[in-house]
This record gives sequence, structure tokens and C-alpha cells, in this order.
Amino acid sequence: MKNSYFKTFTQRYGYFFEWYYILVVLGYMLTLAAKAMRPGIFATLLLFAVTAEQLLTGGHRLNYINALVLSYIGYNLLSVIWLRLSGLPISVFLGEFAVSILPIAFFFAGRACRERLGPFYDKFVIAVLIVGISGIILYIWAPQFYIDYSFDNLFISKADAPTMRVRMNSTIGCTLLAYLGTAGMMAGAYFLAQKKVIKGVSYIALCLVTTIMSNQRSALVSAGLVLIFINYLIFFRLHLLDKKYFTAELICMAVLFFLLCILNMDIILKFWWRLISLPTAVSERSEQWVAAVNNMYSTWFGNGLGANGHRALGIEGTHVIADGGLVKLYCEEGILGFSLFIYILILTIRKGLSDIRQYYVELGIIAVTLLQSIGSNVIAFQLATPIFWFAAGRIHEDS
Repeated sequence: MKNSYFKTFTQRYGYFFEWYYILVVLGYMLTLAAKAMRPGIFATLLLFAVTAEQLLTGGHRLNYINALVLSYIGYNLLSVIWLRLSGLPISVFLGEFAVSILPIAFFFAGRACRERLGPFYDKFVIAVLIVGISGIILYIWAPQFYIDYSFDNLFISKADAPTMRVRMNSTIGCTLLAYLGTAGMMAGAYFLAQKKVIKGVSYIALCLVTTIMSNQRSALVSAGLVLIFINYLIFFRLHLLDKKYFTAELICMAVLFFLLCILNMDIILKFWWRLISLPTAVSERSEQWVAAVNNMYSTWFGNGLGANGHRALGIEGTHVIADGGLVKLYCEEGILGFSLFIYILILTIRKGLSDIRQYYVELGIIAVTLLQSIGSNVIAFQLATPIFWFAAGRIHEDS
């Protein structure tokens, strides 16, 4: 009876998880006016609501992929044992669980989202544009209250406009903003396949601007690869749109590049130097990664969820990985947990590639997440992890 009621409610008003991203980014926007606002706590409460929704609406049978994902959740729950044995407080575990594991509820949401896929991606991109467009306004306007806000939140090291304009942070920071921009580009590509060309192109273009202005090296590379991937599939592999649109796109990009070169060549050079410095990013972080791996509590079981994250910063004996989500994951979960994670990804990617026409958006979201997780911790953020697991679940919708 309860399941019937909730199914009727969601059919009429939409699923709660559809609104997650819009609600969370509005929570972040509220921090501009209310310092007491805690967007992380707010997002955690929303994730609990999404989890409850999945349990109440039902429809998830215990099959192979579900069993693997539930085992992965269980393994990370058990990791609190060896995290405590290594001397870390349980608060580290709880904080990391809220941002890394609780969002896996979106895997099950993705599996049951066939009829609501368009509305979900629509709301997701709108959420990205809320923080993106507001970020652009604040970047250009540069009011003192925002400069102070950025300094207080450690987005910038010096409270002045030139420092604030080194990269766009909006209210969520440049790392998250860059990631959401690239994921939003892939979500926008969904509408191209639905023959909603104006909406799709507008979404992709605005998310691209958001990504570029964040000035993150890995995101700039990801954005370029996303553009190549989308154009190849849409025009040459799947033939979803006429090639005249591809010609128009090339002309527009060439004109824009030409105008930028004439009006402000410094902008082009700024991003060019960021891109060519990408190889040094790995070497800059490699010593940190090696030190963390060499000091694991257990090679097989890892250090425990959260042991190598920012929540362990300052605790004696810890080796925090500031940049490198995949290495962080390996150190916390060990060979066993990390292998389970990789196995789930292999099954997901293999199934997605078997029907790329159906799942090219989700494959792209997974790809940009993994790529950016090499040099940043996007896989451990409440604004990044849900869309990653949603994409994985969507690919397994008929498993």
C-alpha cells in the first residue's frame, strides 16, 4: 500500500532525486547571505531522503550488479573497524561516508529512471548553470562581500579582486565547478539525441564556458575531449544530426577564437599555459601518492574510509592525499575494496559500450569523472559522486 502511494506521488510530481542538485546548489548559494548555512549537512539530509525514496518506491530486485554494489557499500561500512584500529576518530569515517558512499543511492535511482531521464538531466544542467552563471556575474562584478566570502572559504589566498579572478569559484570552488561543467556538457548532449538541438547546444555551450572559467587543468582537457566525443558520436558514428550543424559549429568556434585573439590574446595565452603545464601536475603529486601508498595500514584492506581525506588533516600519523581521488580510494579501501570498485566499473563500461547509442551520455560522465579523479578528489564530493553513480546505474537499468 505504501509503495503504491509513493509511486503515485512520484509519477505526479517527479522523483525527489531529480531535485537533489537544484536544492543543493541553492543551499550553497544561500551561504552568500547566511554564514550559518551548512551545505554539507543539508546535502547529507537530502541524500538520506533520496535513499529513503529508493527504499519506499521499491522495484529493485537483488541481482548480480545490485549485489556487487551492496557488497561495496558493506565493505566500506566495515572499514570503520580498521580505521579505528589505526587510531583515527569515527568522525573521519562518518564525514567521508556522507560524501562518498551515501551518494550510491543514485545508482539505484539511475536504474529506475527510464521515464524520468530527460527531466533529471534537465534539472541537473539547470543546477550547474545556477552556480555557473552566478559565478560569472560575481567574477565580473567582484563585490567586496564576495571577495571576503571567497577568502573566508579558502577559495583564494589574498582578499583582492585580481586574486579572485585567477579562476572562477562561484560558491562551490573551482574544482567542483569545473567538474560539474564537464558533466553538464555530457548531460546537455542527451538533448541532441532527442532532436532538441537549441536546448542541447545552449546547455553544452554554457557549461563549457563555466568549465573554461574555472581554469582547472584536468577539466580543460576533459572539456576538449567531451567536445570531440560528442561531435564524433552525434555526427559521424550515430548520425543523430545532420552534418550541416557540425559545419556551423566549426565556423562559430573559429570566429570566436579569432575574435578572442584580436580583443584579448592574454586570455588565449592564459589557458594555453595552463594546458601545457598539465604533465607537471602528475609529477607534483607523485611523491605524495607514493608516500601514502607506502604507509598504508593494510595493503589488502586499506586504511579505512576517510583515512586519506581532508577530514584526517592534522591527525598524527596520517598521510592525507590532497589531490588524487583514485589513489585516495586505493589507500582507503586497499586491494580488496578498490578491486571491487574497478570490477563494478568494468562491468558498467562494457555494458555501456555494447549499446553506445543508448548510453553515450552516461559513458561520458563516467569517463570525465575518472579522468579528473586522477588529479583531484571529485569522486569524494557530494556534488560530484551522485551524478557518477547515477550514470553507472542508468547503464544497468535493464540488468
